[in-house]
Amino acid sequence: MYLSKLLLDPAKRQVRLELANRYELHRTLLAQFEGQTRPEIKLLYRIEEADQNIYQPITLLVQSQVAPSWQALFQRGLLVQPVEIKSFEVKPGLGSQYNFRLLANPTIRRASGSWAGKRVEIRDDEEQKAWLARKGEGCGFKLLNMNAMDKGKISSQKTENGQKHIMQHQAVLFEGLLQVANPEMFIQAVMQGIGSAKGFGFGLLSLAKRS
Repeated sequence: MYLSKLLLDPAKRQVRLELANRYELHRTLLAQFEGQTRPEIKLLYRIEEADQNIYQPITLLVQSQVAPSWQALFQRGLLVQPVEIKSFEVKPGLGSQYNFRLLANPTIRRASGSWAGKRVEIRDDEEQKAWLARKGEGCGFKLLNMNAMDKGKISSQKTENGQKHIMQHQAVLFEGLLQVANPEMFIQAVMQGIGSAKGFGFGLLSLAKRS
């Protein structure tokens, strides 16, 4: 896998527009992988929060299964410097522990009530934590400790058949410590991402192994 650290120039109009519309940002990122399909690329990304009181480049982390080329974005002046790219492998052992960060879009299909049968956002803090614990069971890890920070809604839009569609996704930032329970399942989870709305900047599981 490959991890790229892009430093976006917030003075550029295209950067500001695409930060405000993750649908277009996703399209721009995919366009840098010429000749590759989305299933081959397995693109995941996350915009890191910046101090709003300080003018600084915006950090964008991008994970992909194939090697990227960001030269076109740099030549267009959208990046403040050439991109750092590193290749890496996740080789967890049973019981390995990792500090993690995950921006996710927790949702659930309600079984009853006015939203019965529909997938809705999870707003309650304890339900959000329970959501990630359930995801962990299916992704080969268990949570040892965790914080969940609700970051509000992220809006995007796209135009189809001349009509503009507004999309909103609830963002929750999870940070904490996890332990690997099934190495093979865990590797797949890192590659595929966790949860829904991956095209809108959710699902990238960042890891730092505990010694």
